[in-house]
Amino acid sequence: MNIISESVKLVMEEDPLRPLVLGGDHSISFPVVRAVSEKLGGPVDILHLDAHPDIYHAFEGNMYSHASSFARIMEGGYARRLLQVGIRSINKEGRDQGKRFGVEQFEMRTFSRDRHFLENLKLGEGVKGVYISIDVDCLDPAFAPGVSHIEPGGLSFRDVLNIIHNLRGDIVAADVVEFNPQRDTVDGMTAMVAAKLVRELAAKISK
Repeated sequence: MNIISESVKLVMEEDPLRPLVLGGDHSISFPVVRAVSEKLGGPVDILHLDAHPDIYHAFEGNMYSHASSFARIMEGGYARRLLQVGIRSINKEGRDQGKRFGVEQFEMRTFSRDRHFLENLKLGEGVKGVYISIDVDCLDPAFAPGVSHIEPGGLSFRDVLNIIHNLRGDIVAADVVEFNPQRDTVDGMTAMVAAKLVRELAAKISK
C-alpha cells in the first residue's frame, strides 16, 4: 500500500501530470486516494462506479481487501463526498456502512429515477478536486464479461460515458480496476471496453 502511495506522489511531483492508475483489484483505490489527498492537502469528492460498494469493514479478515477500500478512505478523511453508482450487490453491512460514512449510494434498481441527476453531476467545490474510480463490473456483463465478480443488470457503456462526459469538476486523478483477462471473451471485448474507459478518463483529466 505504501509503495503505491509513494509512487502516486512521485507522479504528482511532475506538474501538470495527474495520476490515472490501472488495477489490479479495487484494493488499490485506498492508497491512491490517500496519496492524492495528502499531496493536495485536503479531501476530494469521489465518483465511484461499481456493482459493489467495497465499503465493508473487512473481507475474510482483511481490512485492506478489494471489498474494504472505501471504508479505509472514508475513515481516513480522504474524501468529503462519495457517490457510488451502479450498485446491485449489497447487503445490510454495506448499507449500514454507507449510512455511517454519509455515502450517496445509487442502486441499479432506481437508476431510471436517478439518471437525470447522475448525468448532470457537479462535484469538487470546496475540496481539492474530483477522483473517479471505475470498477469494470459496473457495466452489465453484456458489455464487459471479463471481470472477477459478474453481476447482471448493470450500466450500459453509454450510461457510463454520459455520466463521465457530463460531470463538472476538476478531475485530479482516476483509476480503472477489476478487469480479469482470464474471464474475457475470445475476441477481448472487455479489454477493448476497459481501454476505451482509460482513453475517456485521460481526455477528461487533461481538460
